[in-house]
Amino acid sequence: MENTPKVKLNLLHCYRSMNYISRHMEEKYGIPWLEYNFFGPTKIKESLREIASHFDEKIQEGAERVIAKYTPAMDAIIAKYKPRLQGKKVMLYVGGLRPRHTVGAYEDLGMEVIGAGYEFAHNDDYDRTMKEMKDATLIYDDVTGYKFEEFVRQLKPDLIGSGIKEKYAFHKMGVPFRQLHLGLLRPLPRL
Repeated sequence: MENTPKVKLNLLHCYRSMNYISRHMEEKYGIPWLEYNFFGPTKIKESLREIASHFDEKIQEGAERVIAKYTPAMDAIIAKYKPRLQGKKVMLYVGGLRPRHTVGAYEDLGMEVIGAGYEFAHNDDYDRTMKEMKDATLIYDDVTGYKFEEFVRQLKPDLIGSGIKEKYAFHKMGVPFRQLHLGLLRPLPRL
């Protein structure tokens, strides 16, 4: 804590939990901050490059080496799953940053996010989310279970990404479900 005012850059994965202190440190100590996204190859690469841009050429070259090293593995995974997932539609409803952060990961797999919402968002969460979404994407806030089920019936997504309390309703509806609160690294349900 003593050295905190001497850092060069604050990195935020969960914007909502740390944006206040990061803005304070920027105002008081001139320390910049940025929100990074390590969900999906495209966003990982963008984030690594953005982080490295705040440092010297040595760090930037190191970031490019890391990207080059892991790109073939990421490309192989995408090549394996994208043919089966291309064109599939996804709807998301969770708390925290997951709706906006996972959009790029689904897009990397050729999927389209057609709806996204939060259980407890602030206005700036939606401002940030809308920048990640395509036009005409349904955005919902603190939606009831009944309304969310109706959105799903009408939009007919191929996959729902949400929390545990929504899981069983969508299982009963026969819609593949991905619980986003327990970690995103497990395999997707079979689509």
